[in-house]
Amino acid sequence: MKLLLVEDDLSDADFFAASLRRQRATDIDVSHAATMADAVTMLQADNFDIVLLDLHLPDATGLDCVDKIQTIAPNLPIVVLSGQDDEDFAVSILNKGAQDYLVKWEGRGRTIVRSIRYAIERKRSELRLNYLAQYDPLTAIPNRQYFHDQLERAAARARRDASRIALLFLDLDQFKVINDTLGHAAGDRLLTEMATRLNKAIRAGDVLARLGGDEFAVLLEGIGGARDAEAIARSILDIIARPFQIEARQIVVTTSIGITLYPNDNSDPTTLLKNADIAMYKAKETGRNNFKFFTESMHTDLIEYHQLEIDIKAALDNEAFRIVYQPKVNLESRQLQGIEALLRWTCAERGEISPEQFIPVAEESGHIIPLGYWTLQSVCRAIRDWHNSGLPIVPVSVNISPRQFQQADFPKRVGEILHRYGIDPGWIELELTEGLLMEDTDAARQCLHRLKNIGVRISIDDFGTGHSCLNYLRRFPIDVLKIDKSFVSDIGISEDSSIIIEAIISLARSLKIDTVAEGVETQQQLEFLIENGCPVAQGYLFGHPLPRDDMRPLLEELGDGSEDSVIQRILATAPAAGA
Repeated sequence: MKLLLVEDDLSDADFFAASLRRQRATDIDVSHAATMADAVTMLQADNFDIVLLDLHLPDATGLDCVDKIQTIAPNLPIVVLSGQDDEDFAVSILNKGAQDYLVKWEGRGRTIVRSIRYAIERKRSELRLNYLAQYDPLTAIPNRQYFHDQLERAAARARRDASRIALLFLDLDQFKVINDTLGHAAGDRLLTEMATRLNKAIRAGDVLARLGGDEFAVLLEGIGGARDAEAIARSILDIIARPFQIEARQIVVTTSIGITLYPNDNSDPTTLLKNADIAMYKAKETGRNNFKFFTESMHTDLIEYHQLEIDIKAALDNEAFRIVYQPKVNLESRQLQGIEALLRWTCAERGEISPEQFIPVAEESGHIIPLGYWTLQSVCRAIRDWHNSGLPIVPVSVNISPRQFQQADFPKRVGEILHRYGIDPGWIELELTEGLLMEDTDAARQCLHRLKNIGVRISIDDFGTGHSCLNYLRRFPIDVLKIDKSFVSDIGISEDSSIIIEAIISLARSLKIDTVAEGVETQQQLEFLIENGCPVAQGYLFGHPLPRDDMRPLLEELGDGSEDSVIQRILATAPAAGA
């Protein structure tokens, strides 16, 4: 241990040195400085573990001595030496930041040694607490409190200098999925790696902090304007999108960024942080892996978003959602081929709310998971009732959200629900989006095979709009491809859409996969699909989705083989398949 004794009285210095020798404190190496100037020089030239400091020096007195030592060595513990035993003065010394206080000539050697060692431990604890108060222990970057303090200081400087600052609020996209599938240890490793990358993407002097969870923030001072903030945001998006190597596997993640500017958007630090948070949510709503600048309208949108989230939870608790059923028609046999279950919601205060509005909010908030299982159970109850009434059963398809599919116990819970209601697994068809299968092919393949082992059918919804890939169609156990309605609606308008539909039908036929065209609304669309060999279609041409009890006549017609059914009448004017 290296100790610097700052004492101008040689008698006092000799006394302390002799006291230490009598305690055989051979691990303490004492250096002596008689003036503050000498002490500063020695502290700058060497590393010491502690300072014993007299407050009456030729070139410094009183608390000024403590200030000078702390300026040179802020992390060094200080034990103050004084010729007076004044308790109030001792308290003021400790409040100033010294670790202990000794009265000259009164302390025995053992007391001096104990004071030295306690002062060192006390300083270590103080530094540790200060670190924990300002830094994130996982990533070793500043935390929310430190960031907020720096933001306040930066705003004050910007007001004084009439300069600009920018605040970036970052949130990893679908980080919860990584925690749920790979475990929290992998999630922590990813956050640590992300912090390292972010430090490389920002400029020297910018402040990076972890605000909590998977949320980060960046403070940019001295920027010219929005274009400077945009350049940093693009750099961050690029560096985060590169694959991470976590526990011997590659993980690809993205981030969404909200940006707010001072003084353009606000001058209050707390409001600036809130603005950036709002803009980040808007970036997520518009597809993730991008950035958005704050606008006043976003605040109103966010309030509406959270209110809708609350209403969804209340509707779940009160079972205010309902299921309607849309027929799928076999264009060759001209009979009912299947049914799609669709979720609907009439809110008591808002009226009818479209799925396009409430499904994304339910997905983001996590309410989609219990809502998805409620939907599956409702469908199983309907199938059971139809079957118990002696009606023939056709497969009923249920849309599965990405959040639900990515739950580790999803196949197990599907099996439990089917068993509870006594449902033949072949009567259930689970519809997934193709983008979902591309996010993590290994996990997706394992989940799909577990579902196929249960016996359910697998359908790929909105096919052709995402990352259509022949490779995953061969590797995954897929039963049905659904041609997205955007292609169907462009029949007769866009030649490209017609070519894509023909290609999907041909591809599915070669792989022995069924094809369903959704969104069929006109006779022209129906005729095109029949002429090109599409086996199954659904859409408003065959009627709007029906409540459960209104599906009974269609099922009864299927059972008695009626040649004058609703479906037969609709198809009467269409050409025969293959004509």
